Amino acid sequence: MSITYNSTWAPLPSTTRATPVHLSYDVKSDRLAYPNGKAIYLRSISNPAEVYQFNNHNYQTTVAKFAPSGFYVASGDESGNVKVWDCVGDDHIVKGDYPVINGRINDLEWDADSKRIIAVGNGKERFGHCFTFDSGNTVGEISGHGAQISAVTIKPTRPFRAATVGEDAALVFLSSPPYKFVSSVRNKHTNFVRDVAYSKDGNFIVSVGADKKIVVYDGKSGEYLKTISDPQLTGESAHEMGVFGVSWSLDNPEEFVTCSTDSTVKLWNVTSGELLKVWILPKSLENQHLGIVYTKDYIVSLTYNGNLNYFTKESDLPVQVIKGHQKSITSLTVLGNSVFTGSYDGRICQWDVSKKTGSASYISGKGHTNLITDLVSAGDSVITSSWDDKVLKIDSSLEYETSSEFKLDSQPKRVSSVNSKGVYGVVTSDSELIIVDSSSNTKVTSKKLPFDVSTIDINDEYVIIGDDRSFNVHFLSVSDLSPVSSHALKLNYKPTYIKISPDSLYVAVGDSSGKIVLYNIKDKAIQTSRWGLHTAMVNSISWRSDSKFVVTGSLDTNIIIYSVDRPVKTVKALNCHKFGVNSAAWIDDNEIVSVGADSAIKLWEVKNIV
Repeated sequence: MSITYNSTWAPLPSTTRATPVHLSYDVKSDRLAYPNGKAIYLRSISNPAEVYQFNNHNYQTTVAKFAPSGFYVASGDESGNVKVWDCVGDDHIVKGDYPVINGRINDLEWDADSKRIIAVGNGKERFGHCFTFDSGNTVGEISGHGAQISAVTIKPTRPFRAATVGEDAALVFLSSPPYKFVSSVRNKHTNFVRDVAYSKDGNFIVSVGADKKIVVYDGKSGEYLKTISDPQLTGESAHEMGVFGVSWSLDNPEEFVTCSTDSTVKLWNVTSGELLKVWILPKSLENQHLGIVYTKDYIVSLTYNGNLNYFTKESDLPVQVIKGHQKSITSLTVLGNSVFTGSYDGRICQWDVSKKTGSASYISGKGHTNLITDLVSAGDSVITSSWDDKVLKIDSSLEYETSSEFKLDSQPKRVSSVNSKGVYGVVTSDSELIIVDSSSNTKVTSKKLPFDVSTIDINDEYVIIGDDRSFNVHFLSVSDLSPVSSHALKLNYKPTYIKISPDSLYVAVGDSSGKIVLYNIKDKAIQTSRWGLHTAMVNSISWRSDSKFVVTGSLDTNIIIYSVDRPVKTVKALNCHKFGVNSAAWIDDNEIVSVGADSAIKLWEVKNIV
């Protein structure tokens, strides 16, 4: 029996309101590089399901850039560290780890030789640094700004030059290596400058900013040339709101695109200043553009909600939109060929297992606004619960049933599975146990408990709950919620997850130490207490359909498959999700899906399971 990694449904780039995200594209591998959480993701443009996850950062990542050679990636984080790593080999070896500034890395750029890197940001002693990628040796001084630097660009042709822009509304022009201050251009922007980029032939520099302007400079001297504006707008504005990104065409050195928080992407000619095309999304906070990159076949923009929008010159709307999660995924459930996942920010996604495109569908309608605590399958629907004190229902058309909203008096701590009679149990933070009819999502009965409940599950006969204080596992009758004294089970640590087997013969109870006790409901005795290979809290237990195996996920980042018939026979998948596995479940008898704090969804193939 073995468990092997199959694929990852990657999260979307992390976004922060009014903060640009500098995307990077490698034409040789046709991949996009971007940050999410404490990881960097390399994602295929043509096949978004092909993803590599780099997990070596210990702080929130902020930017990642491919070397022009395509062999390395440099990535920065909020602590001011830059890591250089191999993006071609299977081992993805870290070639260098450099403390560049003592603050956030906002942007970085490679020179055309793929030897030197300029990293800029918000340091306390300096706003930028230039160094060699293999040794970290200093090759110049980044100076000339009076506030944090937002972006940097390096001339892609010889002789090398560089330019930086920042929150002091200035562009600083730097000489060839070793990079040193030559001149600065001020008073052309009147607000924060968000992004800057050299044309592919090195003839022009374009900067964009929160003042809605596009400013063009000579690529060889750094001198101001002109300001490009939209004739439909007043003054020198190129967009109706702040401009957050600029990227040059790969095959036409005179064309570039800009993106703005006015929900538009615009294509320009740098020589004539002509506006060639406009792509418009519905105006909303979710559709504010924060980053953009020109790829071989598409123009890819990043909106505030994390969506990656694929545009072409021939289209007026995105030809493809990559959707998914941005935050830590807290729960999942499997329903037929669909996997439903819920995250820390209240977003719920549906993923088609049969297609595995790497992109999700969002649930329409008024949903949750806070952390998703549980997702539970109920016939052809999904029951959802959240810290917004609501239990909702998603129907087969992927819409929230607003008529069946169940409002709680306090936060739900855990929701049980749905039994064959169509009822499920909810326990709340104020120790109330509520039995709910899943068809109408209305309360059947409830009971105030004299102890705090940590976890719950239900079958046709029992409601089984874990006591947060005494560590007892209580059996209650489904019919009237009265205690069933014939069952007695006590753990040494706090029970954290309870799951009854599909045939109702067993219940597996995981605790905060990582141990799982298998209890025989029929015989009223412990079947085995040897499932103890996790080293931290058990967050998830899922039974295979034949009730012979369970897959468990833990805070220790590992997934383990245990066998009922052979308790000592186990299979491990280690380091599955950085900072912990939040949930794992069987898709079918030979495939497992898991989610975690890294915002990623991973699929695992189980072979030779007997």
